[in-house]
Amino acid sequence: MNTKTRERRRTIMARFVALVVVCMSLFLPGPRAAAAPQEMCSAQIAAAEALAAQIAAHNAAPHVFELPRQAAAYAAYNAEAAALEARKAQVQAALAACAAAMSALESASNSSLPLRPVPETTRVALENAIKNIPANYTPPPAPASGKAWRVPPTSEIKPVYDILRAGNPGNVGNVRLQGQPRPRVGDRDPAYANRTIPLSRSGNGPAVSPDHIIPLSEIVSMPGFHRLTPMNMYAVTRAPVNLQWMSSKANWSKSSRSVANMSGVDPAWQAAQVQLEIRTRQQLQDLITKLLASQV
Repeated sequence: MNTKTRERRRTIMARFVALVVVCMSLFLPGPRAAAAPQEMCSAQIAAAEALAAQIAAHNAAPHVFELPRQAAAYAAYNAEAAALEARKAQVQAALAACAAAMSALESASNSSLPLRPVPETTRVALENAIKNIPANYTPPPAPASGKAWRVPPTSEIKPVYDILRAGNPGNVGNVRLQGQPRPRVGDRDPAYANRTIPLSRSGNGPAVSPDHIIPLSEIVSMPGFHRLTPMNMYAVTRAPVNLQWMSSKANWSKSSRSVANMSGVDPAWQAAQVQLEIRTRQQLQDLITKLLASQV
């Protein structure tokens, strides 16, 4: 192996290390990007850091070979370099997919509610529940027209659903959802003609609730959801992109059904809600698929 070839090989590997470091920095968010991806994509970042250490060890190993005497060592070194190159592409793609999915779930341009990582106790509980889902599990079919989505007590996904349902969405505060601020007492209720938002029974604010556009019972039944990690399950089921403000009256009437099956509501609002459901359902399914591809 002549000097030029050795130097070229050394330069290529030096560039490989630099590319990994630059790629990781590209996906670290600015001040507003809340939890994604440092916390939400921690597994992918850890994989990138581990790979960087492997690359550093590879580059630090002797890599000047005398041919043909050291042909086997030369081939092994180059094979390892090729494997690291391939792994680098995988890690970069996983990190990019995770960052993009988490940013879409957070929907920062339309929501001021940040996406939060799964609490440790919830993560452990989900891990244990996921272990009990059989390998041949298949999501249930959609309910009959007009019926609400339900997770039967005997369903293998029920323990996961119960964990994710607890306190979800909870008190999100006075935040913006779907580009709209929380309604105030006296604001027009878009779900009903000639009705305004009343004071809540507690007397502490307007009678409104953060509503899941796509119900959790449907989300946990989406194809591929049961194969997500606890972090990703938690993110999808608490995603701001799937939340909107709704009057408590409308939210109670909707339950886990489609708005299309509600009666006595404003037709224009109902039609707009059906379109919102269609868009959000497809978006969540696409993001579940993207998150599955990002898992390392």
